[in-house]
Parts: sequence; structure tokens; C-alpha cells
Amino acid sequence: MAGKLFGRVVPSDRELLKLLRKIDRSCKLPLWTSTPFDIVVLDEFQDCNPETFWLVACFLRSNNVAKEGQPARIVVLGDERQSIYRFRDADPRYLTLAPELLGPISPYPFTEVQLGNSFRLPIPAVEFINRGFLGGEQYISSSKHGPKPIVLRCDLKDSDALAEKLSPLIKRNGPENCAIIAPSVRKSKPLKNLTNTLAKVHGIPISVPTEDEAPLNDQVIHGKMCISTIHQFKGRERELVILLGMDSSYLRYYGRDLPDDKCPNEVFVALTRALGQLVLLNDYEDKMMPCVSVDAVYDTAEVTNMTSDEADILPPDLPGRPLELGLLLPMSCTANEIARYIQGDALDKVVKRFLHVKRVSPRLSVHGRINIQNVVASDTQKGFFESVSDINGLVIAAALELETSGTLRSLGVRQEEVNRNMPRHPQRLVSWLCRLACNYEAQQSGYQPRMIQMEHHRFDWMRHEDLELARRRLDKELVDTDRHLNFEVGMSGKFLVDDQITKLSGRADIVTSSPGNSDGENDKTIWEIKFVSQLTNEHIIQACVYGYLLGSSPAYGKLPRIILYNVRDGDKREIIPRDGLAGLRKLIKNVLRLRYTATGEVSYEEFIQRCTETTQKVMNLSDGKNEG
Repeated sequence: MAGKLFGRVVPSDRELLKLLRKIDRSCKLPLWTSTPFDIVVLDEFQDCNPETFWLVACFLRSNNVAKEGQPARIVVLGDERQSIYRFRDADPRYLTLAPELLGPISPYPFTEVQLGNSFRLPIPAVEFINRGFLGGEQYISSSKHGPKPIVLRCDLKDSDALAEKLSPLIKRNGPENCAIIAPSVRKSKPLKNLTNTLAKVHGIPISVPTEDEAPLNDQVIHGKMCISTIHQFKGRERELVILLGMDSSYLRYYGRDLPDDKCPNEVFVALTRALGQLVLLNDYEDKMMPCVSVDAVYDTAEVTNMTSDEADILPPDLPGRPLELGLLLPMSCTANEIARYIQGDALDKVVKRFLHVKRVSPRLSVHGRINIQNVVASDTQKGFFESVSDINGLVIAAALELETSGTLRSLGVRQEEVNRNMPRHPQRLVSWLCRLACNYEAQQSGYQPRMIQMEHHRFDWMRHEDLELARRRLDKELVDTDRHLNFEVGMSGKFLVDDQITKLSGRADIVTSSPGNSDGENDKTIWEIKFVSQLTNEHIIQACVYGYLLGSSPAYGKLPRIILYNVRDGDKREIIPRDGLAGLRKLIKNVLRLRYTATGEVSYEEFIQRCTETTQKVMNLSDGKNEG
């Protein structure tokens, strides 16, 4: 939609916001340059947020102006129970109140039509969801036959027993037709153990995303069982879907600001992903959510008790626990996660307020950028591919460490192994480093499927020439006769916000040390090294956390220099806090508040007022028709 309105690709919400602000300042409606539409369909409108609504209003009015007084008809589609992007300010009321919100732009009356029939879900799954999770409401209907859902009352820590139970189901349906969905992939230890057991013991090919928020890659998940978060799997479906973490623990960790008498939208989305067999794993120590009817679960599903006792599923607590609004810090968080799920505009304001980000070296032209494969074939006969972008970044830093120090501490390799096994041939050395990086990432993440599936791979996707170019770029920036380099420097510290404490931790790519001078120049520098298409504010925040943890440690106690460097395109930035170490602390406090504060739903009156103001702004834009 943005591409059609502005005549060019708009790659991110941040860029969209810049364009919308430019329109606001100019007071001019974008000029429609192509054939206008007679009908405009707004799909998945439950995921609309304020920026998208502004875009929709501009799009519709600009299209209507091009139609010269014959407004397009509007079709709005969506499911309010599938609104799961609260962290992006999405609000299902853009869907449910669409006639009221879009009325000023469209003169045609709206007619509401319920489309409750599911062509995906079989009848038993529909019964299980309606009766077990939706309080008996006939929200979904179906005429498709299929198996009853399976509920396994189990010990999630017993990955061997679980894998033994699930493996026949997975093999019967085919791994390529199966998925395991959980609220979080990277943080779930039971999921890691189950995944590894299925891969190692039962030979199941599995795709695990490298990050919880990264979109799934169709090429990488092809032919394999897919491990995924709820948000990553939205819009997808598979024959067999196994759900983990959809009990009371969900409300405890992810839904503290949600009413407990209603099925969370995220859980509803997860429940509706199975084309055939749905399997729900219920840990014997966790109760069902208060909205769940255990009696209905027993009536509509095949419940199997895998524990040694003969107890039934624990009855849920009574609904009515108060919403936990405001700040609630986790016990621990890492530098690379605290800026996730924060709206781009809010994060941008915090960065500008507390930091001066100085671009030391601009991005190179397209021809000067290093292009290394991000996805490689791991089994050409089976058509398997693996994502290796994270491995590439590890290898580049490791190559510099090996060249300058003769060590590979950044990949967790003992010196004896380096001395004994390091190849002398340049291309073999690259492959050796790639294999070591793959093993290191498996150790750090806790997920082994990629390492298992690439056991016989040659690890030859990266050319020696490309790695050497990347290493030379780093070498030019970092290597100095008076400078000492430390790689993969672990750091952590307690961080207080209001009266709450969390443990901040992470591993800085490189910390350089050089002799101080009489002017008191900082003798340590944090280097955060990336190999990405483009640097972002999230990368800036990550580097700042390392700078703060080092600067506030008793062993150092002063602000280090902070450098963010993208080896791929040469983009080098120095991050300078506006108020020194205290400024970094304020920055991190603000980011933590943005990330971990639950505000609750805005009132109906405030929501309507915001939308009315947006619509009025768009209607007041000059369309150029009456300008002389």
C-alpha cells in the first residue's frame, strides 16, 4: 500500500513514519500517479496500528481524488481474536469500529458479515477450541473431518519420554508437515531439550529460527519440522501442530496485562494452526489458564497421562486476578534483547535524546559491499537448506582474533586444539572456522539440529577472498601496535529501575585496550561488530549496554569509547552519550521501561479521539485541485 501511494518501496515502519511526517509538514496529499482502484480491500485489519491507519486514510483519500468524486468501495477483513501485535500498538478496534472510523472517507454504508467457517480446522479441533478455550462460544465452525486433539499431561523436563511419544506422530505426518509452537523459542529450556532429542535420537530434520522475532525463511523450513514462536507462525499452517507453554505459565510470563477470564489472542492463534492433528503439551506442574474448561478438554480431546501418578489435569485458578500494569522487569535480560519489540519511533526518540551517534565512515556503495551467502544447501538430495548469517558474523571476528592473537577464544576453542588442528590452506581454514562457529552457536543457543544436519557439510560457502576482505577491514580499524584486543568479553551487572532489579548481561565482540595519556583519554573501546544489511537502533542500544556494563564495573569505572561497525558495508559509528556514563544509565532505564512496561488498553473515548484527529488531518490536506 505504501509503495503504491509513494511510488517506491517503503522498507520499514520507521521510514513510513518519516514519509507521513513529511506529508503532515507539507500539508499536501500525495499525488496518485497510477490507475485508481474501484475496490480497496483492507485485510488483516485487526493488526492495524496508528501509523497504518494514517497510511490507510491517505491512501483512500488520494485514490478517491484520482477517481474524481467517485470514492472506492472499501472491504475490511480481519479477526479480532487474531490481533497479536500489541507491542506495535496494534488494536483490534480498528477492525471492529471500521464503519465509524472510515465513514468520513467513504460515503457507502458498511454491512457486517460474519465468516466463521474454517476451511483449515477439522471439526474436533473446532469443538476443542470453542468449548475448552472460548467458554462454549460457537466462534468457529467447520465441516472438515479429522482427528481429536491430543493433550499430553507430562513432565516437560523428561524430553526422552516426550520425544518417544511424539516421534511416531511426526514421522506419520512427515516432518515437513509438522511444527512445534511456543511463546518463546530461544528461552525455553524444555523446548531445546525436546528439539535436540528429536533430532539426535529420532533423526527428525528440524528448522530452528536464529531469533524469536526473525521471520521464518520458506527455503530453510522446507522439508523439516518447524520450531517457531506464535508470532512467527501467524498466517502459516501445518498438518501436525504441537503446542507448548499455552497454560497458566503464559499469563505469568507473557500476559500479565491481560484479563485471565478470556483466552489470549496469541494462544487462540496457536490453537488454530493445525490442518489435522493438534497436540497440546500440559506440564503436570502447571495449571490450565482460568479461561479453560478442564471438563470440556476431557470431553473434546484424547487426554494421556504420561506421569507416574494418576492425577488428572490440575483445575485452573478462578479468574479475576488483577492486571499487572506498569513496569515489571524480568530477573535477567541480555543486551541484544532489551530493545526488541519496541516501536521504532519511540526507540528513535530515546536514542536521539541520550546519544550523539557520529558516523565515522559512511556506507560503501553496492559494489563495495561484501556479499556472503546467508542460506546454504545442507542436503541437495532432500532439498534442505540452512541459515548461516549468524555463523558468518562469528567467523569474521574469529578470523581477526586468529590473525592477531593466534587464539580462538571467541569460538570457545582451546589453544591445544587450535595448535593441533588449524589448517594451513586458506580455503580449508575458512571451512574449519565456519564449522567451529556452527558448533559454538549450538552450544550458546542450546539448539543442535543445524549442527547435526550439517555434520557432513563441507562448510565451503564462504570464499577465502571474501573473508580476507572482511578481516582486512576489521584489521585496518582495530590493529595497532599499542592496542590489545580481547574477543567475546562476557560482562554482567545488576541494574536498578525504580525499586526493581534485573541482571543485565552480554558478550561484547571486542574490547580494545591501549595506554592512557596525560589528557585522560579513555584507554578501552567497545567494538560491536555486525555483518548485516543495515545497522539499526537495536544495534546501537546493544553496544551501549556493553559500554555501560564495562564503564560501571569496579575494575574499570569510567566510560569507554563505543564503536559500532558493520563489516559488510563499512558503516562505522561512534556512539557518544550526551551525559557520559550517567547518560548511558538513563538511556538503558528508558529502554527497559519501554520494553517491560504494560500500559493496558486505551479507553474507547481516547481511541476514537486519536482516530478522529488522524482522519481530520488527512481530510485537511490539500489535494492540489483548487491551487492556482
